[in-house]
Amino acid sequence: MRQTEIESREERRANIFRFGLLSIPPIAWAVAFAPLFLLSNGLHLDWISIALVPSLVEALVVGIVCYGVWFAYTRLVLHLAPAT
Repeated sequence: MRQTEIESREERRANIFRFGLLSIPPIAWAVAFAPLFLLSNGLHLDWISIALVPSLVEALVVGIVCYGVWFAYTRLVLHLAPAT
C-alpha cells in the first residue's frame, strides 16, 4: 500500500472515532435529563434544579472523559502505531 492510502485510511478511522465521541455527551445528557424531567414535571416540582442542572453536569463530565479518550487515541494510537 502506498503511504497516502494508509494516511487516508487512518484519517477516516479517526474521523469516525471522533464522531462517535462527539455523539456520546448529548446522548448522555438526554438519558440523564428525560426521566428526571418527567418525574419532576409530573410532581409539579422545579425541573431546572432537579433535572437540568444535574444532567448538564453529567454531560460535562462525560464530555471531559471523551476528550481525554480522544487525546489518548490521537497521541498513542495514531502516532505510535507500528508500521505494517
